Amino acid sequence: MKLLDHHVLGPALPRAPYDHPFRAEFRAWLREHATGEPEPLDQDARFEFRRRWHHTMAEGGWTGLHWPVEYGGRGADPVLQFMYYEELALARAPEPVNTPGLILLGPTLMAHGSDLLKRAFLPGILSGGQMWCQGFSEPDSGSDLASLRTRAEPDGDGWVVTGQKTWTTFGQYADFCFVLARTEPGSARHHGLSMLICPLDQPNVTVHPIQQISGDAEFCEIFFEGARVPRDWVVGEAGQGWQVAMTLFQFERGDQGYTDHARLLVRLLDCERVLGDPGDLPPERVHAAREDLRRLWVRCQELRLLNYRGTLLAAAGQSLGAVGSMTNLVWGELEKDLGSLQAEVAGARGLVLGRPDTHHRLASRAASIYSGTSEIQRNIISERLLGLPR
Repeated sequence: MKLLDHHVLGPALPRAPYDHPFRAEFRAWLREHATGEPEPLDQDARFEFRRRWHHTMAEGGWTGLHWPVEYGGRGADPVLQFMYYEELALARAPEPVNTPGLILLGPTLMAHGSDLLKRAFLPGILSGGQMWCQGFSEPDSGSDLASLRTRAEPDGDGWVVTGQKTWTTFGQYADFCFVLARTEPGSARHHGLSMLICPLDQPNVTVHPIQQISGDAEFCEIFFEGARVPRDWVVGEAGQGWQVAMTLFQFERGDQGYTDHARLLVRLLDCERVLGDPGDLPPERVHAAREDLRRLWVRCQELRLLNYRGTLLAAAGQSLGAVGSMTNLVWGELEKDLGSLQAEVAGARGLVLGRPDTHHRLASRAASIYSGTSEIQRNIISERLLGLPR
């Protein structure tokens, strides 16, 4: 009896049924438009592949699902979003590429942006016509974001931005960066910050991709050396950037529960298929790999239930709080373990650089750093959920 099948995602969760009309509608659209073509391994080709897919989804009305109808979305509640991401994974279709815009900046603009900024940017974010990146972290201000040193000074009809950002995902493809900078001289920590929208196609901005052990350069460092920003391209009020950033982080944490478990389970399906024809793996290793597969399958189901818990909290209008940290921690450690198993299951075939098995193994090493390290997540969980002393 097979460990996994295509119904593996379907334990009876009454509010996310697998015969829901929304799922049926989306599945029908995916059958017609998702080719099943694997994403290219080359990063530039993969990004363009996903950009084209984003345009296809936008034309069909399948981007920004959670956005209000007035801004071009469908006003989907968290449970529908949960179904949406599961169906994308089951169809082996990529998510829309413009995640920083769709998930983070777009909803933040709706909450804090001026009418001018909404008109200028929301349509392009939704369609994929504008690519976005996030300029928050700095070389000495990662988990302690309030210690950032990038500054922006008023100058005539605009701002002049000076500083450096790092770990900026896909900055080399972005048209704009939403930058958290210090705009009040002499201010400290959370005070005197502003969130600015900075065009990247200008001489005073330099983007340096950072190559990772996978061979990709997913992250970048960006140098702002007198970069110009129009005066009214401030999200919210000048000096109130920390409050705006906290709004954005809520959208970031809220989305994590939708995007992870289904794709991990699909990759487990791939591992199971390989073990059906184990190639050069010795019998004892095949047995051990199957045991590992079962354990990871259980952990994926645990993650799905944790994700669903966060979904129901969001649907009830409650903040995820430290539940988002639990999701991040469980996903990050599971991603690394699955990456290792995927490469081992491939055997000697996985040693060839450029194979998906090797790529997943190497790329997964960053999973316990994304959106705050596992150590930071454990501290948040221990203090805010368990009530342990600092």
